[in-house]
Parts: sequence; C-alpha cells; structure tokens
Amino acid sequence: MGDDRDVKPIGTPMTEARIDFGFRIYWTKMATKWDMARIRDMRARVIAVTQQPDFEKNLIERRFKVEGLDELAHSGASLLALIEVLNALETYEANNG
Repeated sequence: MGDDRDVKPIGTPMTEARIDFGFRIYWTKMATKWDMARIRDMRARVIAVTQQPDFEKNLIERRFKVEGLDELAHSGASLLALIEVLNALETYEANNG
C-alpha cells in the first residue's frame, strides 16, 4: 500500500468565501433578467425572511423559502448574497439607467 503522505487533495476546499462567491454569481445570472420592479419586490421579500427570528446565515442547508422567488428553499447565506446582488443592481440602474 502507498504512503498516505503521497495523497494529494482533489479540487479546492469549499470555504465560506468560495460558497458566498458562488451564490453571488448564481444570483447575478438570475436577477439580471428581472426588471426593476421585480428586483425591488424580491429584495423586500428576501429582507423580510432574513429578519425573522429563526433566520441564520447557514451556508449549505436549504431552510428558507421566499414567496414569489421560486419554489426552492435556500440557505441563509444564499439569501444574504441575493440581497447584496439586488442592491448592486439597483445602484447600477440608478447611476446608469
């Protein structure tokens, strides 16, 4: 049998920063298809979910649904990333629209 010291890890570890980056990329791809009314509506709905007492910024476990967003549950970190993406899109529109 080989020496375990010769085993090299496969890929890059999933750190919180990498997971957050992935959420931002996903939400940017999705939200750039929305009009400004939907962006504002979704931001208000997501913020309402993030202000609930049981909300937490969990990374992976999909526990939180947002009415009107989609039929899926999302992790807390994903929803916080979505808020930041929506804020950025609205700021961009205000400055360049």
